[in-house]
Amino acid sequence: MQRFQSLLGALATFALIGCGAPEGAGFAEQRAGLDAPLLNVTLNKPATATSSQSPFQPSYAVDGNITDDASRWCPGIYTPTRQLDIDLQGTFDLMRMELYTGFRDTKPIQHYEIAYDDGTGWKLIPGASQTANASIAVSTTFTQMVTAKKVRLTCLDPLADNCRVKELWVFGSLHGGTANLAPVASAGPDAALTLPANSLGLSGSATDADGTVASLAWTQVDGPTATLSGANTATLSVSGLVAGVSTFRLTATDNQGATGFDDVRVTVTSPAVVTNVALDKPVSAGSSSTTYVPAFAVDGSLTTRWESSYSFLTHNYFDVDLQGPHELQGAELQLSTTATAAAAMTAFELQAWDGGCWKTIPGTVVDGNPLTTTFRTLSFTSPVITTKVRLVCKDAPYCRLREFKLMGTPNAVLPTGPTTCAAGQQTVARGPRYDAAVFLPEGYNDDRTTRWPLIISLHGIGGSTLTVDHTAVLANPEGLAKQFNSASFRAAMQAIVISPNQRAPVTNSGNGWFNVNTLLALLEDTKKNYRVDADRVYFTGLSGGANTSIDLAMLHRDKLAAIVPIALTSTPTNSPNVCDLKPLPIWAFHGALDTPSRSTSIKVWLDTKCGAGVSAMRPVTVYPNGGHNGATWDTAYADLSLYTWLLQQRLSDRQ
Repeated sequence: MQRFQSLLGALATFALIGCGAPEGAGFAEQRAGLDAPLLNVTLNKPATATSSQSPFQPSYAVDGNITDDASRWCPGIYTPTRQLDIDLQGTFDLMRMELYTGFRDTKPIQHYEIAYDDGTGWKLIPGASQTANASIAVSTTFTQMVTAKKVRLTCLDPLADNCRVKELWVFGSLHGGTANLAPVASAGPDAALTLPANSLGLSGSATDADGTVASLAWTQVDGPTATLSGANTATLSVSGLVAGVSTFRLTATDNQGATGFDDVRVTVTSPAVVTNVALDKPVSAGSSSTTYVPAFAVDGSLTTRWESSYSFLTHNYFDVDLQGPHELQGAELQLSTTATAAAAMTAFELQAWDGGCWKTIPGTVVDGNPLTTTFRTLSFTSPVITTKVRLVCKDAPYCRLREFKLMGTPNAVLPTGPTTCAAGQQTVARGPRYDAAVFLPEGYNDDRTTRWPLIISLHGIGGSTLTVDHTAVLANPEGLAKQFNSASFRAAMQAIVISPNQRAPVTNSGNGWFNVNTLLALLEDTKKNYRVDADRVYFTGLSGGANTSIDLAMLHRDKLAAIVPIALTSTPTNSPNVCDLKPLPIWAFHGALDTPSRSTSIKVWLDTKCGAGVSAMRPVTVYPNGGHNGATWDTAYADLSLYTWLLQQRLSDRQ
């Protein structure tokens, strides 16, 4: 729907907001046009911003929509300057404003400035700015009327916060006198229908701020010709529609001859044909044999198959990239090596990518499938709209899939609201590398486009993060995972944190060493599973986990923005690759009651024996009362200044 008005040209593109709010004491004597109506002069005016996070554009802050959370401007996080400018396309006397911010009923902008430009430069509007706002809806009467051509909002909240502006309404009157305002027409919301239905009714309306509406007229301006009935009334009947997009216009004329119109689009589609939308689509898997590759499970042939490599771990995955949004109704799975071989998967489920994580599709969880049942049809409880589907195989040591069909239709419209991932808490994720404790930041679900820093935290050789059966996080896990027992720490953490568990799901005793190549594969899995900012990937670890983080950094520095080794026990200076650490930001922690020279010797080596210049490694933090125990690593991981420094490090800063 797109609304237009004429007669006054650019100066008359306002709409009266019937909010019934008082104009404020003292303004009557100051107004140029004493009897002029109070107008929302920012409505549908050109809006620009210093930065915008797709798809939340500046124009959404002046479109009049305060009910749809998708209709807002967001500059994105970690953006130094966050300003929204609105060109009023004329000169107006401004008197009050209404500001709607936040997400749903939370996260209002707390600190902001409102400025105006009268053609001589930007100045603050008296009484409009706030430094401790706690409301998502703010109504402010200015302490002094200002005459302006432009309006600017500047968000001053911390850089880690996203400044969400649903609407900025500024009320005033035309400077220098009054003029006839064109009527405002509304043709109603855009509509859609699916054949064989070919008729519908459109309901319109019109108002005039300074007079009366004299007449209404509907016309068709675009699309396949349809039959119109009631074209001179507010309600239009349309029949004879065919596939395509048709545009209908409601024009209102007021008692002084001014006109305004609004367009409404009607989209007519043919019934969708359900097919196998997985056929020949790109696929990948957590692991695969060299002979039976993933592509064989979507090639349309029952003589080929995908087969995982041998593994003790369960929860291998098989992903299908649908290459665009699809609406899915069900799936067909051909299992085992042949139709009669007793080697079918016994436990599996299907998951859909929801924009931020993988969610189980209702109606697809299978447990206890007989080895001889090699064909399964899964009907979804309700249609699912997604771009990617995952089959999770809970068997070990092999998973076998001869053919994977997904029955659905293309060209669906993806959801635009928040995601529903388990954010603000620590949960368990199973996978083909390591099972892990996972934390997503509290704000992770707010925007589908934001990518977050990633911290992968490694426990020590004798430690663990999960219970023996890998169904829950330990009450007292070792390492960074322990800090999430604190509500204040959870609220402060602005990164995805993966704490893998180097233990088979049978025992937490004995020693367990992390493997560098497996950790790299875990990193790639995590990028598939969550919205990860690949420019801000960090590894940390304690004791044996610290050793592994150093080993990984020496071999794969190009994948890491920084590392944090705590209570190191190895001697990296003996490695021929130690100088590869010189440009890598490193913050090491150690206990004075441990062997403090282990970390400090790396700093000295990098600064003096690896070429000219000081290394990027920070001076080592040594705790006087810390040993090779929690007094060192728990103290380090509880220090919020560690994460303030860490999340500022970017891989691109070294390139």
